[in-house]
Amino acid sequence: MMSNDEKSLILMVDDNQQNLQVLGNLLKENGYKPVAAQNGTNALEFAQSSPPELILLDILMPEMDGIETCRRLKELELTKNIPVIFITALSDTKDKLKAFQAGGVDYVTKPFVQEEVLARINVHLKLKKALEELEKMSVTDDMTGVFNRKFAYEILAKQIEMAKRERSRFVVCYIDIDCLKTINDTYGHAEGDILINTVVNSIKRVIRASDYIFRMGGDEFLIIFPKAKLTDSDILIERLRKQLNHQNIHGLSVDFSFGFSEFNAEDNLSPDDLIKMADSKMYKAKIRKKTKLQ
Repeated sequence: MMSNDEKSLILMVDDNQQNLQVLGNLLKENGYKPVAAQNGTNALEFAQSSPPELILLDILMPEMDGIETCRRLKELELTKNIPVIFITALSDTKDKLKAFQAGGVDYVTKPFVQEEVLARINVHLKLKKALEELEKMSVTDDMTGVFNRKFAYEILAKQIEMAKRERSRFVVCYIDIDCLKTINDTYGHAEGDILINTVVNSIKRVIRASDYIFRMGGDEFLIIFPKAKLTDSDILIERLRKQLNHQNIHGLSVDFSFGFSEFNAEDNLSPDDLIKMADSKMYKAKIRKKTKLQ
């Protein structure tokens, strides 16, 4: 049985109120947090507003049956990875095949055995958690915990698609930390890692919840500001600079060089184009800074 702070939200979808009550009581007694929907439309609305950990879905429902409901859940970005277990009176092989083809992960026939339902729920919740951990590992940088270079290209492609569809814009910022080589050469790579994480933690405190940060390699980072203007992003980066300039490592003030690129709905730019444009501007800014110091 789970503790109160670990309760998994499970959405039950059935047009029979008695079935919902029986299933709901079983889930509550075993430490889960059940919520109910009596048709496919309501299930889709709830799943998008408060995504559950798992969905228990009946097939035979009026208007939109369980098969169609499952298909639509799997088409939506927010709900496509939620495991769906069908719990239904239909036991024919062709009905089971339809359920799996629609995206269901399991199938339980009514009248169900309580222990079997609980066991299947437990298995699929554990599997979902394991898959989420694997996915997180594949898109994050080990040292800093931010997203990695590979994932930057995926998110940029999605942002381009969204900007075109919504007639909006977004900004990309390429950042290169100053003095990392000096710190590494003089004090060792452990101190260099401290410098990198100092910058990352400051970026996290400054950017919005909707922004993305990626480690592109070494001391280079990329920030994506969705639905943002260049002027707003510039103000944010300057705020970050002021925050970092108050910190130092072995007497060297923490600073960075940066460059922007911007995508508008009318543009025909690829993720690689946007990265190269921002990187080029960052490099020029770095050269100008070195020239002034000489």
